[in-house]
Formats: sequence, C-alpha cells, structure tokens
Amino acid sequence: MKKFYIVLIATISLVFVGALLTGAGDYQGSESCADCHKGKLGSFPGFDKLYQTLHTKIHEHPRPDNMLGDYTKEVSMGAGFANAKVGFRVDNGKYYVIMKPITGNPIEYELIYTYGIGWKQRYLVKIEDGYYMPPVQWNLNGYMDNSSGTWVSYNPANWWNADGSLKPINNAFRTKSWDKNCAGCHSVPGTKQDPVKKMVNGNDTSWVFKWANNNSITNMSIGCESCHGFPKSAAGKGHVNNFKDFSYDRKLEVCGQCHTRGTSNKGSYEYPVDENTGIYYPVGEDLMNYYILKPGLWADKESPRQHHQQWVDFKLTKHYNEKMGITCVTCHDPHQKTEFKHQLNADYRVVEEGKGCISCHKDKSTVTNGINTHTKHPQSASMCVSCHLPKVATTGKGYDISSHLFKVISPEKTITYKDVTTPAKGMPNSCALSCHRNGKGTFGTGSNFGITDANLGDWTEASDLALADSLLKYYKIMFTPSSVEKTNGLVSSNGISKSFPNPFVQNTNIEFEVGYLSDVKIEIFNSNGVLVNVLVNQKMDYGTYKTTWNGTSVEGMMMPSGSYYAIMSINGKNAGSKSIVIAR
Repeated sequence: MKKFYIVLIATISLVFVGALLTGAGDYQGSESCADCHKGKLGSFPGFDKLYQTLHTKIHEHPRPDNMLGDYTKEVSMGAGFANAKVGFRVDNGKYYVIMKPITGNPIEYELIYTYGIGWKQRYLVKIEDGYYMPPVQWNLNGYMDNSSGTWVSYNPANWWNADGSLKPINNAFRTKSWDKNCAGCHSVPGTKQDPVKKMVNGNDTSWVFKWANNNSITNMSIGCESCHGFPKSAAGKGHVNNFKDFSYDRKLEVCGQCHTRGTSNKGSYEYPVDENTGIYYPVGEDLMNYYILKPGLWADKESPRQHHQQWVDFKLTKHYNEKMGITCVTCHDPHQKTEFKHQLNADYRVVEEGKGCISCHKDKSTVTNGINTHTKHPQSASMCVSCHLPKVATTGKGYDISSHLFKVISPEKTITYKDVTTPAKGMPNSCALSCHRNGKGTFGTGSNFGITDANLGDWTEASDLALADSLLKYYKIMFTPSSVEKTNGLVSSNGISKSFPNPFVQNTNIEFEVGYLSDVKIEIFNSNGVLVNVLVNQKMDYGTYKTTWNGTSVEGMMMPSGSYYAIMSINGKNAGSKSIVIAR
C-alpha cells in the first residue's frame, strides 16, 4: 500500500509539472498565472487589483456598466462625407451600430467588444474573420470622468466615400483592421511566432490575429505575459524574465513596446514584429530589431503631438540616465489603480517638500514672500506638471495627454513656427496651454493679458501670436540666465555700488553687493517707470558682483538715448537704485 501511495504521489507530481511545462516557451495567457500568483506577491498586489487597471479593460464584452456613450444619438460623418450618419440600437442587452448612407440601405453590425474606457471609447465589430473599428468615438469629459461626453467621428474615410456612400469590404478596407494595426499591443499573443496571419483567398487579402488561450476575453488585454514574457520553464528560477537582470534600455522597452508609435520592421503592422522570421517582439530583446519609430510630432520635431509615445519622449530627457535608474515604474504603478490619476504612485501636481517631483528635486520648493524661487510664480499657482509636462498631445479631446519630455516649451516656439501649417497649424507653448490661454488652461488659471483666442487647434492666429509675444517677454524676464561675475571687493551693505561708464554708448558695468544668501533681482526701468529689462534674477550668496547691460530691452531691442534706472531688490524688498544714462 505504501508503495502504491508513493507511485500515486509521484504520478500526480509529474502531471502537475507536466501541466506547467505544457507549451513552455510560448504564450499561455493570464489564466495560467492566476493559480500561483492570485494573491499579493512582492510588489504585485494580486489579480483583483490588476484587473481594475485600464490595461486589463482595453477590450470587454459590452455591458450596461461599461458602455459609456449616449446610444440615442446619431453621429454625423461631416461635410466631407455628405453628412452621412451613424446611429445605434440596443436590443435585449446587445448593442448595434447602424451605418446610414445618403443613398442605399442602412447596414447594421453588432458591437462585439469595447475599445477603451479611460479617455474615450471606441468599439469593434466583426466582419468576415477580422475585427474593425466603426467610425465613431465617444470622448469622455476627462480622464475616467464620464459626467458628460460627446460623440465624434473617427477615421470616417476608412468607411465612407465623399458622396456619403459606404465603401465596399475590399482589400483597401481590410488594411484598416484591428488585427493588422492594433492587436499586438492590445492583447496577449496566442503564439510567439506568426500571431498575426496574412490570409490570401484568391484576390482577397485579410489579417487575423490570434491571442492567448484560444482568444479568451481575459487575454484581449495587456496581461501578465505582455510585460513579463511567456514562461520558459516550470515555476522557479528562469520561469519568466527577471527584470533585475535586464539592461536599462531593456527595462524601459517593457513599456516602450506599446507606448510608442511606428511600425514593424518592414512596415506591415503597427506593433513590433520581426517580419523576416514572424517572431513577435519578446520582452528582453532589443526593441529596435522589431520596430521602426514614426512618432507624431509638432513642428519643432521634438514635442509629442500624438498620444502613446511616452517612451520616445522619455529617451530625450535628462531622466533617461542609467546611473539614475529612473524608469516608467518609478512614477507609475503598473499593477493597480492608485489614489492618483494615471496610476501614478504620488501626487506630482504639488510643490511640497518630500512629495512628487520634490522628493528628488528638493531645491525647487523654496518660497520667498509667497513666490516659488524656481517657478518665479506664486507658490499657490506652481505645479511641476504645468511647465514640464504640458498637455500637448491628444487621444480623446484636444490636449489631454502630457508630454513626457520634462521640458518647458517656450512661447518663442509659437512665434518661430507661426508659418507652419503641417502636420498642424503652428506650435503650442507650455505657458499658454497650461494656464494663460484665455486665462484658463489644462492645468490651471492665469492672466490672459486681455487676449482672447477661440480656436484651440490653430496656433498661428493673431491672438495666439500676440499672447506668445506677451508671454515671451515675461518668460525671458523670469528665466533668462543672469550674466554675473563675482569680484573680490568688500561688502559694506546690500545694494548697487556703481555703474561705469555712465553715461554709456554700448555697454555699462553695474557693480553690486550681497550681504547674505538671498534672492537677488536687478531690473532696468525707463524714466516713465516701465520695466525694460531684467539683468539678474537668481539666488546669490554673500559677495560682490558685476553684471553688464548692453542698452537693450528684454526682447533684444536697442533702447533710445535717455535716462534709466537700475533697481535692485533683495528677497522682494527694494535695496537701492542707480541712475544710468544712454548717450548714443
């Protein structure tokens, strides 16, 4: 009997191990991970938390609780398509989209899957063996905010002719399928090789993507193997990729494989595939062997204009540094919803000691008389994201996605690219877009300088340029680096000691003293009290210094002959002045 039990246990063990090893070296689906990793494990909070994230809700079967749009409405395709309409029907728990051409009979398709839930919602219908997005999109009021929303057309040219008739289901139509263009980043592949099949039937060509576990709905999402790779062995060492063993770039590419924009290495698909071998990008390998970058950028060829290219942005930043080791998960939690938007692990909208960005950039939170010494704005109006992560890209509504360049876009760029009309009209800037356009931006409120601009999509209008011109003046005043030289003189008191030559023709040197660590500003005013230029605007230590004024305004214009005043302030309080004369 004892021998029998030993044999039985051994047999069960072999069956269990065999089950784990079945298909090892290829995708199994998230269900295969759940048995062992259902609960909390290290930083993984458990499957119940994971399946609350947007990654796992990319596609779902339609239900009353996940269908966000107003299905009593019709959506016009616009004048370019003769104002043909798309409507909806709900019947016995099922949802349908109805194409209503100008001539001919309406055509109806059942909505099989939802497509997104965070900023917008699209849908998938099945035609032949592939899935396609109907030409409609529901835009939420804001991120995860469906308190109000609007229908818009989405790529109507994929479905409609200019006369309002529907296009035939032919090869040109099939090239726009979800299987060909989206599936690789929206599902766990069913196999590492050739998950997308090019189907040729006579003169007809189509594409069909296979996702894991026999196309189960659980894997029509970003699942475990999307990021961790498929299992290579039974549980234990080497079971899946160990991210700690990855190089810095390979770690970033775990997110970068989808948070980018481009095509497979021969241009056939909009997700990473080595078309020479048919291998879908395996996490841990060099992404550039599988992908060609084609980011959607503004006129400066740097700032993101389209969404889902945060990885492209990040690689252009100072944060992209192997020694610092900053990756996407430094700021975002990939496994669960957090109390902050976008699964951020901290509040990056505040400028407070120990919080968000300030936990690393400690010197950027100091305040003098209510003014933040870094932003030069009131502390109450200062947010790192306003300047450094402006919402310049679009996914649902205009400008709802932040740049990840961590770089301020100066108003000067709006002026520089005022004549650009493609790929978009002109160029936005951080100051206008975040706070100052019409006195209210995507991040806060600010002065609109009496300039009203009604067209958000066009940055070449006279109002945009007038606002940029005003903003640039203040931008230069606040942020142009001071040209200051420390001298070896003795400090007797705070203030300007002398200006020479005075009067002057080309340049005058202004010497001044700082008695203690202070925020120092030296400004030039004309005889009418109008600010002309700012020569010094920075924190300075004890000592004597010299700066130079070349007789120009902050905009670089040569000032006429006459009397001017250099006024010095220490920590916001007047520390004396000096009369200066230009004699041209």
